[in-house]
Amino acid sequence: MLAYGTAFLYNDGCLCYVCNDELRILDVHNAARVERVVDIDNLLSRIFRAAPFNRDSARLTLLNFNEGILAFLVELEQPWLIAVDVQRRTATGSRTGRLRLKTRLSSTEKLFVRHNGSYLYYGTHSVTGYGRWSQYARWAISCVDLRTGQHVTQKPIVMDQFAGDDIGQTVSFEMYRDTLYGVSNVLQFEEEEVDWTSFYTWFCIPPCRDNGEVKLQYVWRRQHREGPINDSWNDFSLRKDEATGRPIILECRREWQGGGSENRRTYYSQPLPTPEEMFGNKEHLDIYQYYQDSTTSELPDEPLRRTLDSSNKATYAPPRKRLRRYYHTEYKVKDKPSQNQNQDREFILAKTKYRTYHLPALAFVDIVNDPRADPNNPHAVPRDRLRFRTVSRKRKSPIDYDGEEGEPGTIFKPEITGQKGQPIERSEERFVSRGIWMWPPEDAPRKLDKLLCPAKRAGNVRAVADERSVIYSVNQDGDMGDHQAIILISFDPGLGFIGLERLCASGDDGNRGKPRRITISSSGQEGPAVYVDIEMSRVRDYGRRQGSGQVSRTVMLGTGKSARTGQGSSFIREEPAMYLSIGRGYWLR
Repeated sequence: MLAYGTAFLYNDGCLCYVCNDELRILDVHNAARVERVVDIDNLLSRIFRAAPFNRDSARLTLLNFNEGILAFLVELEQPWLIAVDVQRRTATGSRTGRLRLKTRLSSTEKLFVRHNGSYLYYGTHSVTGYGRWSQYARWAISCVDLRTGQHVTQKPIVMDQFAGDDIGQTVSFEMYRDTLYGVSNVLQFEEEEVDWTSFYTWFCIPPCRDNGEVKLQYVWRRQHREGPINDSWNDFSLRKDEATGRPIILECRREWQGGGSENRRTYYSQPLPTPEEMFGNKEHLDIYQYYQDSTTSELPDEPLRRTLDSSNKATYAPPRKRLRRYYHTEYKVKDKPSQNQNQDREFILAKTKYRTYHLPALAFVDIVNDPRADPNNPHAVPRDRLRFRTVSRKRKSPIDYDGEEGEPGTIFKPEITGQKGQPIERSEERFVSRGIWMWPPEDAPRKLDKLLCPAKRAGNVRAVADERSVIYSVNQDGDMGDHQAIILISFDPGLGFIGLERLCASGDDGNRGKPRRITISSSGQEGPAVYVDIEMSRVRDYGRRQGSGQVSRTVMLGTGKSARTGQGSSFIREEPAMYLSIGRGYWLR
């Protein structure tokens, strides 16, 4: 258990969370023993020094964190986008100001922010369109040079033909180096009743471009004849492929494949060119050229074509064969049911609190609520229990020992050839499922279950994952109000957090809740033994005023009292990490 908080975000290996009107930043990847603590009151008083604000009505929303810079939204009488450098500074370090950006926003509709240490992009879904689809809003995107605080774009770039408005479902935006990528799985603002092919629409905006029109690119996605899609399970994102270093589209679709009665999840991926390939003289990678397409291909000669007129915008492209590397079906129908029905059972969407795909491990990763009845009181309502459900696969041997596709003992042959007739790289790969796994197991110690789900009811679970870990927030026992427990599940064998208990089958050690003696100084180095104790009474007092509610990235200011209001002139300081005081963590090997 890392902390208690009312809102959090996790990116670039760092956890940012709000507790008692303070923003605390913990370097998770490096298992830091100290946290940087930002006094929000002090910070906002400095930023809005010329115009005093009513803190009781102010709202703060965490937006993004990367390379030591935190971007957040402050809603006063008008909304402001703020970016602040919260990195630790030495006496001989940089003398530049910590405030990197302060800009007033005309709209916050579906606001997103992506940035690195040099550039920040932000966009809203707020610009009125024109023409046939004038009733639909458009994305407007701006770019800021964080080294100067000045806008690179003279006015927002309006993505006039870029459809889709739901981030994580139909659109996604991410930075790759200094360039912003945007991708949509929706081709038009309105669906066509008669259509054949679906495309990904994508673009990239470099920071040095002018305000001219952004050229949209199209990549084949699927044929509609592949079957209906259950949109409730859609998961759509842009990632960086750790193996190739390229940007890659990742989409989960739950489909009734071929129009059958069984529907199942499949993750699809599609690599994209790098900025050098897009704006330079390098050739695109073969697999991208294979899927790249135009939306102006002639429609097939089928009876449905006769129902169309000039007002229809149906699209068609010839079907493509997918590389096995770029799609992963959760299971095959013929694989069900298995002998282990309890292990392999599925969970409905309401019981699936979080779902993602781990690219390096080739694995579905879900957090599911699987309540377990109390054996001592079987008639009581079962207590919520959070478990991880994974479905992974591995690459087969390149030798076809069983003769699945030819003579036994021969090598699997490439399945796809490029435009010049050459085999597409890695089209000879084959994969085999590792099955479905649930963790913790049914016989896990109860204290592990209580750590993963401290309260009897999990409440609203919000999670974020990267290649090393999953962090999520969940309800906490006691009168904690809006403060939820923030839990870390790490897959890193080199995890360096101190004070972890090696989990055994016996009961609790009886030390839970007591301050733990840690031999560190406030700077995180070895020093005199000190007690590290967070004043949890302040957290409970905060909860009584706030009441219970849903955790998010947005918090109301003025409802809690900062621990050090009025102490010192700096708005940022360092303190021992909160997890040292909580003292609830296990090492499983």
